[in-house]
Amino acid sequence: MIRISFAYLFRIKVDGKYFLAQSTRTKKYQPVGGAYKFYKEEADYLRDNIPVENDDRILVNEITKRDYRLLVKNRDLRKFVKRFDKTHYRENISDLSREFVEEIFSAGILDKNTFGTLTYKYCGRHMTDVMYGNVFKHYELLLADIIEVQLSNVQEQLFRNLMKSKSDKYYFASADEIKALGVKYNSNNMADTIGNHTYKILSENADELIMKNKYKEIITIEL
Repeated sequence: MIRISFAYLFRIKVDGKYFLAQSTRTKKYQPVGGAYKFYKEEADYLRDNIPVENDDRILVNEITKRDYRLLVKNRDLRKFVKRFDKTHYRENISDLSREFVEEIFSAGILDKNTFGTLTYKYCGRHMTDVMYGNVFKHYELLLADIIEVQLSNVQEQLFRNLMKSKSDKYYFASADEIKALGVKYNSNNMADTIGNHTYKILSENADELIMKNKYKEIITIEL
């Protein structure tokens, strides 16, 4: 069995720094975004065509139900990925606002009405080889679609205003801080405070992305 984790991550960059939100689970800072959700129709299709099991490393509850965090037999992995790219019965590029709304507006970081519409573009996909993961102690395949938020001047200023006040809910990190996982070298605090997948959103790592031309349109969502 291969553990799969398929997600979308927002790149929100203001004045050379990346906006990160605090994970409710790990308490580390990471990109806004999370696992794709699939719908009942896709659950029915997978049940009948590609047997999968819930990821036994993450607690399944009302929040994580139908996340693309699953266990797939190695023999079915290629078929599963092709189905993921083809199916309409999951969150798709046409509307990826759910995590943005939850992590920024529902968390009380910004006001939805003041922010206005959400505009973004698809940058490409980061996809690992099947490797043994030291965190979950399982062979796994990790997929992350990178989505860049196109901020208006007003929206950019809203994020710039956040920089002026400290909060446990968010952090603006430089590329070097992200690559160091937030570890403050030559200090008494060597704890890593930034999620180890955050580097995937860095602009300088764009050459690692595949499928860059899969979606070319700019998407605007009325929130």
